[in-house]
Amino acid sequence: MNVELYKDLIKDERGNYYVAVQKEGNELTLVNAMLERSYQEVWEFNEAFKKKYAEYEHQFIGKMIMDKLRHDVVFASKEDGHGRMYDLAAVTVDYKLIFIDMIEFYRNPRVGLNHDNNIH
Repeated sequence: MNVELYKDLIKDERGNYYVAVQKEGNELTLVNAMLERSYQEVWEFNEAFKKKYAEYEHQFIGKMIMDKLRHDVVFASKEDGHGRMYDLAAVTVDYKLIFIDMIEFYRNPRVGLNHDNNIH
């Protein structure tokens, strides 16, 4: 099994989805996929944003992120090159898993943050 960072999804028995954000040897670091997806795009609430996301007006901001994740789940389930879907139990056979807690500061490798950054 070769889990691809940021691309493949891993589903647990309760229906939670995770994405791998780091791989070193047989250690795989996972984070909740919705949390990771929320770090993919910076949104500026301006006129361009209002036009692009008009369908989401008067809805919860999390719906936009959940729709992105739902899209990724559908394509990963098809196994057509847009990522793969793995069962968490199967992944634990090949990898030692490390989980990033959702309420911890999340060091997002995409933007190069480090542990010295603080969130208040």
